[in-house]
Amino acid sequence: MIKTLVRAFLPIRLRVIISLRSRRGRLSIGRGSRIHRTTQIFGRAHVRIGNNTSLAERTWLNVNHPSGDTPAIIIGNNCFIGRDNFFTSGKSIVIGDYCLTGIGCRFVGSTHVADDPRRPIISTGTTATDIISVGSNCFFGTDATVLGHVNIGHGCVIGARSVVTKDVPPFSVVVGSPARVIKRFSFRRNAWISVDQLAEGDLDDNPDAQKYSTLLRSQYPEVMLPWVAAGTEMGSF
Repeated sequence: MIKTLVRAFLPIRLRVIISLRSRRGRLSIGRGSRIHRTTQIFGRAHVRIGNNTSLAERTWLNVNHPSGDTPAIIIGNNCFIGRDNFFTSGKSIVIGDYCLTGIGCRFVGSTHVADDPRRPIISTGTTATDIISVGSNCFFGTDATVLGHVNIGHGCVIGARSVVTKDVPPFSVVVGSPARVIKRFSFRRNAWISVDQLAEGDLDDNPDAQKYSTLLRSQYPEVMLPWVAAGTEMGSF
C-alpha cells in the first residue's frame, strides 16, 4: 500500500523508468525519450528507441522472432509515435529519425501462418521474413497501415487510412487502399507536384537518404515534441 502511494506521486518519467526496470529484459532507450506507462512491449531486449522520442499511450511493440542481440524494432531520434499505434515485427521494423505517426497507425511486418486450415491458426506461429523500413521525416496520418515487406522512402506523407503494401519512393504523398502515389516533392521547383504533371528533371535535385538526414540533423538537432498529446495525464486546455 505504501509503495503504491509513493509511486502514484512520483513524476511520470520516473514512474516509467521504475516500471521498465522492474520487468524482464532491458529496453534500449535514448536520452530524453519518454515511453508512456501504458505502452506494452514484448521482446523489449530487441527494441531500440532513439533520443528525444515519444511513444504515446496504449502503443504496442511486439517482437515476434527475437534473435540474439539483433534489434527487431528500431525507432529513431526525434520521433513522435501517436496513441494506439501497433508494431509487430517479422524480421525487423525500422523507423527513421523525425517520423510522426497519428492515432491508430499500424506497422504489420508479421502475420499468422494460415497454410493448413486443418490446424487452429492461433497455434501455427507467425511469419519471420518481412522487413518494414521507413526513411527519415515521414508522416503517417490517422489509421494508416503498412503491411508486409515494404520500404518507404524519406520525406513521405502517408494519408489517413491508407494501406501501404508496396514500396514508396522518397518525397511522395500516398493515399488510398491500396495506397498509390499522387504527388512527389521537387526540390528544383520547391513544391509538391502531381505525378501526372511531373516534368523531366523535376526530381534531379532531390537529396538521397544520407544527404537528407544530414540536412535535417544540421538544422534541427533536436525538435520540440508535442509531449502533451502523448497521454491523458496532461489534461485538457
